[in-house]
Amino acid sequence: MHVHKYADLACFQEIGVGGMLPATEEYREFIKRLHPSQFLSGGVRATLYEISYSYTTIRGNGRTAKKYTLMNPDHEEAGIEIEMKLRDWVSSHNAKRPYRIISNVTILEMKPMAFANIRFEI
Repeated sequence: MHVHKYADLACFQEIGVGGMLPATEEYREFIKRLHPSQFLSGGVRATLYEISYSYTTIRGNGRTAKKYTLMNPDHEEAGIEIEMKLRDWVSSHNAKRPYRIISNVTILEMKPMAFANIRFEI
């Protein structure tokens, strides 16, 4: 993939004091002004995780299911972040579908499955 195409697809947030600032358009234009040979890295890499979990339906039935996520491969606290992502998903799911609320969500297994790479043309 050409780095300029990656810039078109990516959303950027500028690192600022006290948090992140939306800056997609500025960084898209910045990257497009660069020559691909100015990049030291040849792409972007992520780890694909499979998360197996169990839960209880609104009718009291036990179920198991799987979710998937892409994470930074160097993430030291991947397990904690995956737990937080699943907890956020459960809250969102329950708020959107009160007639299908799930509870007692427990992670059974988190396993890295594969590495995903987007290679840049340099």
